[in-house]
Amino acid sequence: MESVISHLPLFTGLSAACLILIQVALMFSVIKTRGTLNIFIGHGDNDALERKIRAHGNFTENVPIFLVGLLLLELIIGSGIWVAVLGAVVVISRLAHALALIANSGVTAGRFIGTIGTVIPLIAIAAYLLILGVRNL
Repeated sequence: MESVISHLPLFTGLSAACLILIQVALMFSVIKTRGTLNIFIGHGDNDALERKIRAHGNFTENVPIFLVGLLLLELIIGSGIWVAVLGAVVVISRLAHALALIANSGVTAGRFIGTIGTVIPLIAIAAYLLILGVRNL
């Protein structure tokens, strides 16, 4: 099969850059809190540390598969507005989710928006890739 890649995945790259910066901030938030509390394994029954660990963990559970999907989409269909919108929505959603989870362990608007703003783009990307794949079998 001949390669049809004729452009760089710029929107995936921009999304990845933003998400990497959020990832680093979440990581340092955990590190700083661990140092302050002198808790270096687990969360030591400290609610604030547990929320920071979960915010970091949830981020790392969702972002990689999104970036893989977005990259595939952008390589296949090009750097269009939909790729940019999907990337922006997930960047904003992951930031909202992380900040809300760090602040409060309950159900909050930020966590809800963060979850919906991640799940819908993931489903959209999966559906589009499935359609493209089946259509081109």
